Amino acid sequence: MIELVFKVTGDGSGSRDILVRIHEPTRTPPDKNWPWAVPVDVDGRRNDVYGVDPLDAIENGARHAAIVLREIHGDALDPPLEPRMKEGQ
Repeated sequence: MIELVFKVTGDGSGSRDILVRIHEPTRTPPDKNWPWAVPVDVDGRRNDVYGVDPLDAIENGARHAAIVLREIHGDALDPPLEPRMKEGQ
């Protein structure tokens, strides 16, 4: 598992930590379109993200976490994140 901690500053309620966890990829059932899945927790909210292989699933999970964090907290993150395209673009 990969864990990253970001601080949110300047959102009016003081500073707080946001934990991002990218879990180990697992194979999906053979009838699924994407053969690999990785659970991603962003601030306690879990989503499954998919890929064509284990590293693609991890990469997509990291991209998903960056998009969510950037859209919700923008420039209030420490360390900062660069803007990303929305998923699917």
